[in-house]
Formats: sequence, C-alpha cells, structure tokens
Amino acid sequence: MTVVIAVLHAEDVALEFVSVLRRHADRDIRVVVGQSASWVTLPAGLSPGERLELLAPLVEPGGNTAPLPVPEEVAGWLGGPPAEVWTHSPADHRIRRARFGWTVSRAVPGLTVTYSVGDNPFLQTVPGEAIALTGAEADIKIDFINRRAGELLRSRVADRLVTTDRVPVVERFFAADATQANRLYALISSLGDDAAVADDPWEFGRSAYEAARLDATAAWVARWCAPDDGPIVEVGACEGELTWRLAGNGYTLQATEPNAGFRTRLAERLGAGPDSGPGTAGRAGARGGADPGAAGPAGAGVVTAERSGPGVEVSPDSLEDLAAHRSRPAAAYLLIEMLYYDQDLALLDALPTDRILIALETGQLNDRIWPWLRQQSTWRVAERLELAPPTLESICDGLAYLRKRGSRGLVLTRSGEAG
Repeated sequence: MTVVIAVLHAEDVALEFVSVLRRHADRDIRVVVGQSASWVTLPAGLSPGERLELLAPLVEPGGNTAPLPVPEEVAGWLGGPPAEVWTHSPADHRIRRARFGWTVSRAVPGLTVTYSVGDNPFLQTVPGEAIALTGAEADIKIDFINRRAGELLRSRVADRLVTTDRVPVVERFFAADATQANRLYALISSLGDDAAVADDPWEFGRSAYEAARLDATAAWVARWCAPDDGPIVEVGACEGELTWRLAGNGYTLQATEPNAGFRTRLAERLGAGPDSGPGTAGRAGARGGADPGAAGPAGAGVVTAERSGPGVEVSPDSLEDLAAHRSRPAAAYLLIEMLYYDQDLALLDALPTDRILIALETGQLNDRIWPWLRQQSTWRVAERLELAPPTLESICDGLAYLRKRGSRGLVLTRSGEAG
C-alpha cells in the first residue's frame, strides 16, 4: 500500500514534510499536488534532496485563486487505499491549505490522516510527534526554496509568502479522525459559510467559559429589557445558545441567521420549545449576506420566517436585510459577537429600534466601534461593561488550545431617548 503526501503546492513538501521523506527512505512515496491536479512518485533509495528535485517542475508561484479539488478528485489521485496519508492541517491559518487538508480527510471514508501542524498564530495544535531535522536536512530545505521557489520569498500573496517561521527545523504532526478534522476546519472558517460543516464548532455546549459568557449576556439583556417590553431581534443567532436562554426567560424573539446550516439547527432546536431541555449549542455570531434565494416573494422585499417555536421566530435575515426592509421593529436589537465581518456600521441607524446591545472583544471595539461612535450623533452609549475576561481554553478534545479574547458589552440608545 502507498504512502501519500498530499499538498496544495509542490514546495509544501520541502517546507513541512522533509522528515516524512526520511521516515520512508526505503519506500516509494506518492506526492499529490492539489494546485496542479497532478501527482508524482518519489522512488525509494533517493536522498531527500534528489526526491525534492523531482517536484521542482511542479513549483508554480501563481494559481492562487484556482478552484480547489473536491474529495472525489483527491480520492482518484491517491492511487487506491493508501497505507498512510500526510497533509495540511484543517486548522491551518492559510485557508486554502486548510480546505485542501479537510478535503483530503473526506476523500477516503474511515481514513485516519496525519496532519502537519502548519501555520496558525491564533491556535496551538498539540502535536503527536515533533521531529527535529538534522543540519543537513535543514540545508536541503533552504537550498530547495532558494533555487526552486525563490519567488515565494517575496510573494505578495500572504498565504504563499515564505517567511522564516514557515520553514521549520522541527516538523510537527498530529493525527485526527474525520469528525475532528471537520471541527478544526469549521473553527478556522468561522468568518465564512464553511463554519457550519460541524455542529457546535465553537464548543459552546461544552465550554465553561462560553457558558459563563452567555449567562452574563442573558443577565445583561434582562437588565435592559423586560420580557413584556416587546420583541427582541437577535441578529446572527447561529445554533441558538443565547436564543435558548432568552426564550426560557419568557422573551419573544426574532432570531435571524443567514447561514442555512446553522439556521436549520437553530429551527430544529427551538421548534421543540424551551421546556424540552438543552440541545446542540451554537455561537451568538453572524455571517454577512443571506443565502441565495432567501428573500421573500418577488417584489415583496421582505424575508419571511422559516419556522417558529414557542415565542421564537426564525428567519434568514442578515443585518443588511434588517436595515433595508425595516420590517422587524423591536424593543432591542442584539448584535452579540457578530460585528466581525466588516459590516457597514451606518446600517445600525436604519434598524427599527431605539436600543442596541453590542458585544465584542476589546480590540474590535477599540478599532471599529469607538471610532464610529465618535463620528456619529444618532446613538449615545448608555452602558459599557465586561461580560467575560479573556482566557486560554482547550478545544477539540484537547487536540488544540487557543486564547478566547473576552467579551465587552455596549448599550446604545438613540440620542434623545431615555436609557
């Protein structure tokens, strides 16, 4: 059976997998290169440097927006059921490499894949192996990049740029099954639609930190809005962790979620009613832009509800939809951990409410919200508070850990309105 190294770009073998060439010096290795939709065999018995030279014709600094392969294509390139597969981490910060690694994990059902830890400044993956290269092996890496991929040392494409930290002298690897790969990829895709490929990608249902944050958020909402004040709109309700808390406290809610995967889980969870017990947890976040075809009847300009539970209406409205249609007047709008997507903050002026509760991490508040607030006159800050301090937390069954950035809240009321 074959040993396979599956990489997005040919130079990635030199950057991250030289120790695998050493490990299998006496076996043929098939290298699958996703960017060029090709593969090449590195024969046994050659030195690592000689093997890398066989990849040199496939090094191509361009092709950075080419369509990525699907699992069925990758399965064909693997050459039958492999003995081992090595590829990129589904949590690599370079999102195209992450997606390729995730695709490889889905190419052969039941396949256990070994992943390079790769590059991610925001998440630390705990390696199962950390293999130090010899000085000679490090020289082979450096020589190959300088001679065969030198253009990448000055690439203007951030994901392709070869920096010192992307040429490790200690290569680190971890094993993960398909479920874990899904969760890691969903986490790194948190700003896009692929965040929904795994249930509860942020593990709010298992995180003590997230439970405390959401409990504090629900209590904060209760101080500013009573259940009988009128409906509340929660923008970007995701799978409904905050929604569930508020519905259980008697609030009438309009929970909006543009992502179809999250919205389906949200509706399924809430359709049973708040008294049936907690279900799959989610993230109180949102993605910009509704799903294609989510708008209401032609000419209506209003997005309609898909499903309702006791006291909760679920719809696919985005922040842009809500501001444009102004069809959901409410006692308050909740923008909880969802203004991370470069939304136009002027949209808030059009929301049919006199009260907005915003929660974000401190950096986003300082970089985006406060400068905007100082330049406008529609809203005043009625309260600011810390909902949760930053913390370090393990995720994915201890496979990785990251810094949770904390959450701070702002209450905005329209100028001239009582707080």
